[in-house]
Amino acid sequence: MAVLNRGFFSFLLLFTIWTAGGTAALAEQSETELLRSAGFPPVQEQRERIFVVPGGQSVGVQLETKGLYVVGFHFIETDTDRISPGEEAGLLPGDVITHINGHKVTEPQAIRPYVKKAADQHKKLKLTVLRGKKTLSLSVKPVKDTGTNISKLGLYIKNKTAGIGTLTFYEPKTKKFGALGHVISDLQSGKPFAPIKGTLYPARITGIKKADEGVPGEKTADIPMGKKWGEVTSNTPFGLFGKLESDLDGAKIYPAAHPDEVKEGPAQIWTVTKDNKIETYNISITRTVEQTKPAIKGMIIKMTDPRLINKTGGIVQGMSGSPILQNGRIIGAVTHVFVNDPLSGYGVHIDWMLKDAGLL
Repeated sequence: MAVLNRGFFSFLLLFTIWTAGGTAALAEQSETELLRSAGFPPVQEQRERIFVVPGGQSVGVQLETKGLYVVGFHFIETDTDRISPGEEAGLLPGDVITHINGHKVTEPQAIRPYVKKAADQHKKLKLTVLRGKKTLSLSVKPVKDTGTNISKLGLYIKNKTAGIGTLTFYEPKTKKFGALGHVISDLQSGKPFAPIKGTLYPARITGIKKADEGVPGEKTADIPMGKKWGEVTSNTPFGLFGKLESDLDGAKIYPAAHPDEVKEGPAQIWTVTKDNKIETYNISITRTVEQTKPAIKGMIIKMTDPRLINKTGGIVQGMSGSPILQNGRIIGAVTHVFVNDPLSGYGVHIDWMLKDAGLL
């Protein structure tokens, strides 16, 4: 068992995965019957409609970059100056170094032999760097630290991060899933942790630090790393996306609502507060934005269920991605908390997550 600690994840709210009772098939109801039971009038049934299994179960995730992720810089003491060769070469936090002198690098320790050899030969290293969707070629010359007599590049780098969270949905035919509802950013650099690959695992909630005004709460969990649930393939402004290895037991599908179909008023979230048990809690949609193109902060939500407030104090880290349902439809996911009001926060419309999952 791996126990999550506070420093594992760099995003504000982690994510969770759950399924309601039933089967992954439509069971005895047709799609039309499901739509009508969810209150969609016949004219709206003609719109493109996606059916997914809402999430809620807690999951653990391990993410890796496709190279060496630049977290930041440190300064090297020389006889005449304090410099960071990496920074002077034009590297930025969030860059990913994929190759050194044409050789692929994936582990932080792999950089040391290249640095030593270049320093001994008084040469520069040629770096292949991913910056967003761009591929750059940069050169950096190692500098010897007078304190340690070791040549360095003045970089803080890593290739992995891990934590817990909530799965928002999965589609039973393709096994595609979406989680979290917002991008995962590195804690030190503040930049998106990308490009990434990752693995999804089940998690058991072992405790909750309650939220208070100005103090975010959080979930802690045990993660059995030997049991793999799926693979993470992308990290976008609207969450984590990938593919499950198989259906989760007890899954029931729900229609997904478009942004203009979300109404202010009562709704529910599905999330875990203890062990692996998924529970439904009442909330209120206090404001909704009828967005016509992808954007975050599609709705403002408020926790109203005394049971949840008593357990968590409001929205806590690990709750991000908890699916929001209203009138028999999945309408979005919890994403952020208001620091000075832990009972309130933002939600994202489900359409934008479905698009990034490749379902819409």
